Amino acid sequence: MKTALPSPSARFSLYYEEIVCSDLLLKLPLQNIHKLPKLTKLVLHSSSSDIVQDKKRILPILTAFEYLTGQKATTTWSKKSVAAFRLRKNMLIGCRVTLRKNVLFRFFEKYTLCYLPRLYDWQIISEKDKRRIIEPNRGHRDPFLFFELEPFVDLFQGFRGFQLNWHIMSSKSSKISQKQVRHLIFSAFQGI
Repeated sequence: MKTALPSPSARFSLYYEEIVCSDLLLKLPLQNIHKLPKLTKLVLHSSSSDIVQDKKRILPILTAFEYLTGQKATTTWSKKSVAAFRLRKNMLIGCRVTLRKNVLFRFFEKYTLCYLPRLYDWQIISEKDKRRIIEPNRGHRDPFLFFELEPFVDLFQGFRGFQLNWHIMSSKSSKISQKQVRHLIFSAFQGI
């Protein structure tokens, strides 16, 4: 009797739960497994001044996000008017996709195994450290390094790039630096 191989997202989440979490528990000064930092969600978002001028220019971005993640993107609207950008309240400015659970691990596997090796320079653009949430951000100027979008370069002419935000939750009582957590979580997936 043959045993079925786990799906890619299940394989990656199993690797995260079994190997990465136990590795983090050994490397971080924590006594409890519930205090471990957790990768809770990934947010992909894109906005452009071209979309403000012509609403039809959001269609390539919406379809590209659907190709990449398998989820429909939600549109984002301006919250207030900004005269310097010629932006009025409730104007369409971009779109975003929030990935959680299995979809998160499916995209994260594709991202670490296919996209990151094709990058020339990898650096975090900005980081926010709230009380319990660590949010490293990474901007991608060339989304056509993804294998899904590569054959359709001419269809996605308006898609110039996107931002990727990781949301890593840590417990209130743990006093761990965000660089240490980010380094340990992302380096754990290098050897796959």
